[in-house]
Amino acid sequence: MWTKRYWLPMVQCTILIGVLITGCGDRKVVEDQVEVSGKITAINEKGSFLVVSPDKFIGQDMKMPDAAWYSMADHARIEFKGKKLQLNEVQIGSTVKVWTDGMMLTSYPGQATGFRFEIIALDNGAGDASGKVTALVTTGEGVNVERSIEIDGVKHRLLPIAQLRKGSSPVQFSDITVGKQVKIWFAGYDFGNEKFVTKVVMDS
Repeated sequence: MWTKRYWLPMVQCTILIGVLITGCGDRKVVEDQVEVSGKITAINEKGSFLVVSPDKFIGQDMKMPDAAWYSMADHARIEFKGKKLQLNEVQIGSTVKVWTDGMMLTSYPGQATGFRFEIIALDNGAGDASGKVTALVTTGEGVNVERSIEIDGVKHRLLPIAQLRKGSSPVQFSDITVGKQVKIWFAGYDFGNEKFVTKVVMDS
C-alpha cells in the first residue's frame, strides 16, 4: 500500500493521494516534493539508503522511529556542500536530507524513492558503540544464515547487508577475530532488546 505522509506538529497524518508527475524530455518533474531528514544508518547492495529520523515516531506508543529505505530515482543527485558525491563516497552515520514525492510503501521500515539527496553532516567515524569482540556466532545455512557479534559481552545481530571493514578495507565476517577492538553502527530501530548492526570497523 502506498501512502503520502504529511508531518504536522504533534500529529502524524496518513492519507492516500495522487501524485502529479509531468514529463519534460528525458527528465521527470515531480511537484509537491516532501523533504525528509535523518541519519543514514544502512546502505544496501542496490545503493538504497536507510534513513532514520530519531525525532519522529510511528504509532501511538511513540516507540518506533520513522525509518524508510530510499532508492535513487533516475537522475537523482547526491550532494555535499554543493558538490556532487558518488554513491561509494557516502558513509553510514551521515546526516541527510531527502526530497521525495511523498509516496511511501507502508512496510516497516518504509520504502520510497528519493529525487535529491543532500548530505548535511558527514559521519565522524566514531560509530554508535565500540569495544572488544568477545564472541562471534553464525547459525543457519545459505539464505537462512544469521550472524551475531558480541561486544564486551553484549550480543548484537548483524544485518545481512552489514558493511565489514578492517580500517578502510572490506573484509569478511570470518576475518573478524575475538579480542579485536571494533566500532559498530546500529540500524536505529530495535525489536525487543536486540539491536541490529549495519557496519563494523575493526582496528587495523
